Amino acid sequence: MAVDSDIIHLRGEDGPWKPTGSPGIDLRVLLQNAEGGGTALIRFAPGSRALTHDHPGGEELYVLRGRIRVGERWLSEGDYLMTPPGQPHDAQAETETLLLVSTPKGIRVVEPRT
Repeated sequence: MAVDSDIIHLRGEDGPWKPTGSPGIDLRVLLQNAEGGGTALIRFAPGSRALTHDHPGGEELYVLRGRIRVGERWLSEGDYLMTPPGQPHDAQAETETLLLVSTPKGIRVVEPRT
């Protein structure tokens, strides 16, 4: 990672993918803020499912690759979705999926892990 003044430049090989705690879902943080949110890439294996959760500051996501269901909506490559604060949803990938996600205040899981 290169930091020049207020500019942050991450190269493709910078930074590791980290498991999220949900099988088949990994996260690569691009930028984190003091509110616990930020911008990240999220990688889903086919069939993997994120637990029901919400975002206190809302969520914006863009599908870079794949097909995924977020709540009741099916999204494919090139689709954008903005979810307002506090709206619970889960997510399940039909195919290998890569998302660019921005959450100003992070995530709150509302479905207990089993």
